[in-house]
Amino acid sequence: MSQPTIALHSLETSVKFLSLAMIFAAFLFVLTNSLFWFLGVSVISVISWVLWHREQWQMFGLMGGVANTLTGVRWLGIAMLVGFCSQLHSYAILVLGILVLVLDGLDGYYARKYQTTSEFGDVFDKEVDAFFVLAFGVIIVISGLASSWVLLPGLLRYGYVIILAYVDKPPTPVGYSFRRRFVGMWMMGTLLAPFAFPAWAYVPCLVAAIIMILYSFIVDIRSSWKTSDL
Repeated sequence: MSQPTIALHSLETSVKFLSLAMIFAAFLFVLTNSLFWFLGVSVISVISWVLWHREQWQMFGLMGGVANTLTGVRWLGIAMLVGFCSQLHSYAILVLGILVLVLDGLDGYYARKYQTTSEFGDVFDKEVDAFFVLAFGVIIVISGLASSWVLLPGLLRYGYVIILAYVDKPPTPVGYSFRRRFVGMWMMGTLLAPFAFPAWAYVPCLVAAIIMILYSFIVDIRSSWKTSDL
């Protein structure tokens, strides 16, 4: 009965290093303004992370089951969008981004339908969501629609993971929150807005998203520590 606890601890520990790797990938992009280093570090880091947890990945089959496979396809689609964004029309990026978000809903649906939910699947889904936010920030910069400040929402999430990992008194886990769900949906939708609307419309929305994410993180940290004090 102790094996799931060990696996979960290993999963939580590895996510810290994955977050550090993604921050490093974003730093290289800002430094070089090149997709090569960002994609290289991102792809190597995520593939290494999945291989490290291959036993958990293959819990429901060689390809991880339907849900995990869809999550993997979603990650691959995001990576390919980053790689080919310079060659795609803005409307094509918009449509493909919407398709990725649709897949985001399907993997959870199939996980529940086939009763293949797992700690790995939940963490993998969250990591792909985080990659979507950071990757679309990179695509927006490469497309000349905003400067590097648009990477901040993606970096905030990875920074949040690292802060929780290394503080002296880690907070207790937080449950489902409509607020977090709303902020996440707003952020992902807003990252698609630059490919359909003018700057005067999408820039204020992106700034609002950053403010909401900061507020949401602060609320979660405070509420978690209050719970741990009880």
